[in-house]
Amino acid sequence: MATSTRITKVSYELIWWVFTFVLAALVIAPIYTQVPEFPFFLPNFIYVVVAITLTRYMFFLKISWLRDHLLVQGALSIALIPLIFWMVQAFNGFIIHFDEQGPDVLVKHLPEDIAEIMDTYMHGEYRFFGVWAVVAALITPFRMLYNVWMRYRAGVRTL
Repeated sequence: MATSTRITKVSYELIWWVFTFVLAALVIAPIYTQVPEFPFFLPNFIYVVVAITLTRYMFFLKISWLRDHLLVQGALSIALIPLIFWMVQAFNGFIIHFDEQGPDVLVKHLPEDIAEIMDTYMHGEYRFFGVWAVVAALITPFRMLYNVWMRYRAGVRTL
């Protein structure tokens, strides 16, 4: 592999990671500024990062650094299994928290109009990225295993 191609792939990957973290911070920032006692910051951040990263790997695997690393793809596919279970448990914990505590438990201290907006935003954003991350984590292993099979048939034997 040429040095310029490696630099391009590294810079491509770095740009995507920076984009992912900036987007995650922007998505979580309204909740952090208005509801600092929100108990689901870590799962929320992980949902955003996992959703964007795995979706990127699903659609851009052919131009990704992972393309010819067959064992890494297999290991990542296996590693996604416990991540899926953890994300579903965190999502369930979010729903149970608001079922038991009430829908507006975290926004009672805010003015009524802002509280309604923040409550809607928290629920909608958490559910959107949570479902997206879980679905992406369920589909990505199959996409990677398909790529491993196709690359192996093409003669790629890279670790």
